[in-house]
Amino acid sequence: MEILLILFFLLGITLTSFYQLLAERLPVNKTILGRSECDNCHKTLRFIDIFPIFGYIINHGKCHKCKKPINIKYPLTELLGGLLFSLMYYVLGLDIELIAALTMISVLLIETLTDINSRTVLDKIWIIGLIIIIPIRIIQGTFFEHLLSASILFFFLWGLSYFGYKILNKTALGGGDIKLYIFIGFILTIWSNILSLFLASVLALIYAISFKKTKEYIPLVPFIALSVVITYFFGNQLIDWYLGLFGM
Repeated sequence: MEILLILFFLLGITLTSFYQLLAERLPVNKTILGRSECDNCHKTLRFIDIFPIFGYIINHGKCHKCKKPINIKYPLTELLGGLLFSLMYYVLGLDIELIAALTMISVLLIETLTDINSRTVLDKIWIIGLIIIIPIRIIQGTFFEHLLSASILFFFLWGLSYFGYKILNKTALGGGDIKLYIFIGFILTIWSNILSLFLASVLALIYAISFKKTKEYIPLVPFIALSVVITYFFGNQLIDWYLGLFGM
């Protein structure tokens, strides 16, 4: 298991490095085939420079050409991806659900990064994820359960956004966030989905109040992603705990 944990960690940091490239280039319609370059001097990076985490360490966190500091968000995000991939394998093992879990992490990582970087939710990303997830749910015999979950959440959030705009004349929830819940519906069942939506709202509210961001744009996908991962692992326990408070 230890060797596989390391392999999944390496897979995670490698893919997450690529996901960061996607998140930076796709929203501005830039090709993903071009070589990576320094954000400061725009010199083409060497292979060792773009090697996840280790390239940052070898270069002491600086560009090998201009010596300007490299944003630490890159290795930290790669580390997060590696840890999440390892965690998914540790919890689920070599099961078909592991493919669904890794797809979930991949889609949510990319969408989180694009929302933070450019206030964008890329439909093509979650659609690709959905294409991978749907056959898994069919094999598991839970397709219609997840289809119901996705449908209810989508139409609920669409209605909330539509009538909220009509009443308040202000967009409270972006169309990209709403459509993302189609994908999430095939990750979580309906009650877990409702819990994740509640957690995302609470986390976003806490962030807005704590950092006094109530009048600024707040990227919601990071909070949605965090709440989905929490619910994926602990949703049933949280629901049982809540119902237990009422003796149910």
